[in-house]
Amino acid sequence: MRHIMYIPRSKKERQSHKGIDTLALLVGFLQPLMTVPQIIVVFQAQNASQLSIITWVAYDIASIVLLTYGIVHKLKPIVVAQTVWLIVQSVLIFAIIIF
Repeated sequence: MRHIMYIPRSKKERQSHKGIDTLALLVGFLQPLMTVPQIIVVFQAQNASQLSIITWVAYDIASIVLLTYGIVHKLKPIVVAQTVWLIVQSVLIFAIIIF
C-alpha cells in the first residue's frame, strides 16, 4: 500500500506551509471550545434529556482513533484538536450521566 500523506521535504516548502499550519492549529483548538456554551446550558438547566449519550460516546471513540492517528503521524493540529474534543465531549457525557 502506498503512503498518501504529503510531507514537505525542503525548508522552503515547510516555510510556505507555516501560515496554514498555524491556522489549522488555532482552529483545532478553538473549534471544540464552541461546544462550551452547550455544556454551560446543560449544567445550568441540570437537564441533558435532549442529548444522546450514544452520539457523544461515538464522538469520543472517533476522537480517540483520530488522536492516535495524529500521534503516530506527529500531526500537531490533529493531536491538539482531538485532545480538546475528548475533554469537551467527555464533560458532556458526564453531564448526560448525572442529569
